[in-house]
Amino acid sequence: MSGRLWVVTYDIAHAKRWRKVFTLLKRYGRAVQYSVFECELSDAQFRSLHAGLKSLINHDEDRVNFYPLCGQCTPRIEVLGCGGRLEGLPDVWIISDAKDETDAHDLDEA
Repeated sequence: MSGRLWVVTYDIAHAKRWRKVFTLLKRYGRAVQYSVFECELSDAQFRSLHAGLKSLINHDEDRVNFYPLCGQCTPRIEVLGCGGRLEGLPDVWIISDAKDETDAHDLDEA
């Protein structure tokens, strides 16, 4: 893990602002529930996200919460139900334009 794991929750009153908040959060983390993101952030990334959200929300109508998880707490996260615990994204992505199942299967074995 390159930074601290943050759980970010939000309640945004208007759809236009909600879309902007959601779009910004997608750049920093992954949605795990409705209005809840997990974001692995360096200190600089946290400051950038915090400033971006602060400028987007209406402070009289909206709310954003940041919950830091310590390095000892992160491995103890438990998830019940579908989906399981989300892990970090892989360092390498393989993108294929395989035309049939045989080609796609060959990629899986590579």
